[in-house]
Amino acid sequence: MDRIFSIFIIVSLFVYNTTFELTEDKQKILDEMIQSQMKKAKLNTVGVIITNKTSTIFQNVYTETGKISNATRFIIGSVSKSFTALGILKLNISLNQTLDKFDLNEYIDENDAKDITISELLNHTSGLDSFSSKRKYEKGYYNYSNYGFALLGKIIEKQSGQKYEEYMKEKIFGPLNMVNTNAKYNNDIIDSYDNFLGFRTKYTSLESEIGDGFYVPAGFISVSIEDMGYYLRYYLNDTSEEYENYISQMIKGNLNIQYNIDYGMGLVIEKKNNQMIYHHDGATNSFLSKLSIFPELEIGIFIITNTNDMFCAQPTTDFKNNIIDFITLDTYRDISTTLFIYIHFFYDIIFFILIGIPLTYLIVTIVRKFKKKEYMWFTGIKGKIIFVVDVLVLIIIPLCIIIFFYTFDSTLKYATNNSKDIQFILFTILSASIFNFLIKLVYVFIYNKHFKNKNVENMDLDYIGLDNEK
Repeated sequence: MDRIFSIFIIVSLFVYNTTFELTEDKQKILDEMIQSQMKKAKLNTVGVIITNKTSTIFQNVYTETGKISNATRFIIGSVSKSFTALGILKLNISLNQTLDKFDLNEYIDENDAKDITISELLNHTSGLDSFSSKRKYEKGYYNYSNYGFALLGKIIEKQSGQKYEEYMKEKIFGPLNMVNTNAKYNNDIIDSYDNFLGFRTKYTSLESEIGDGFYVPAGFISVSIEDMGYYLRYYLNDTSEEYENYISQMIKGNLNIQYNIDYGMGLVIEKKNNQMIYHHDGATNSFLSKLSIFPELEIGIFIITNTNDMFCAQPTTDFKNNIIDFITLDTYRDISTTLFIYIHFFYDIIFFILIGIPLTYLIVTIVRKFKKKEYMWFTGIKGKIIFVVDVLVLIIIPLCIIIFFYTFDSTLKYATNNSKDIQFILFTILSASIFNFLIKLVYVFIYNKHFKNKNVENMDLDYIGLDNEK
């Protein structure tokens, strides 16, 4: 039995170290799977590239909004940290230096600068908060800090005497032929979207989100899909001098995060399914990405989408993981839309209760206060007018606003093909309207001052439009 097990282990190792091949049939299945699942995950555009050591073996951009140029850029989120770590290493300075050597008083407390080293910024053990200069955590323990990597960008500028984007272009983007990669905000970044309340709206705050560029080294480098192929091959070329000098340091597990997972420098090092993986996810308010390098399979994979969902990101996470699993394990799972519906329905109801109900209460109250007489629903012409006004204010107008936001940044074809989304919105708003009506009944029958006096016959039913004509 032990002999059979040993043979199995040897065969497994041989298989894992065999050069990866993506057959034509497998590419076809992958293509169909991506197109199917991106619709279920409600993604506008998805870019995927797979490369071996020498060339790209799969590359495509899937979109609902027309053709995408190879030069179109996506924001890669925290995958930017691997670029920044590489940039620091190319400075060829001691990583044990403390930050006070770089005149960073504008960005960090002087005493903290004397205590924190470059190495601690690289592996998130500085104790800095994620988005501020505060020492929020105990030094020496892993606590993810975007602010720490933003400081690394400033160190690059202080040491090199160049702007961060200029240095990165000279030392990394240029040598790797990444001509459509940028480290500052530019207008050719693809439009991005947010599934905020279960329907898609265009994200219009990217420029303000990037701001003055301080956090670009931590999460806002923009790349094209084709350029990421050059970047992945740079990590796969393990016999090069660059690999020996820089990449070998980045993929060294400097800090254990959890079982079988370490953090190096801008990369997570993980042992999974008997394969070593160097990877990092990226996320902004409207972009999600995933970089994965499999040194034993000798392939690199990059996946990105321009659609984020702040309330229900799980379908997109499953989508990215399914691509990885299909490529490496020949298996993947389907994406369920049930979770999306439940979560967004819950948040839509909460949103409507917190905002919609007080707003409609205010509007109806103001309208009624301007009237000299109140009328019962359907009693005479004015009673019918009151009913129509109530329906407009409580149902039709909110519904039209939601439909407007849903279709404003989507093509008519998308809205037509995704009628289930519109049905979901209709169901949500009608359910919210019922809640609204029930709250009005509670208002009338519990809190009305006449109820307290038990003077039911003279109850003020004005608010729900059921009062008798005075």
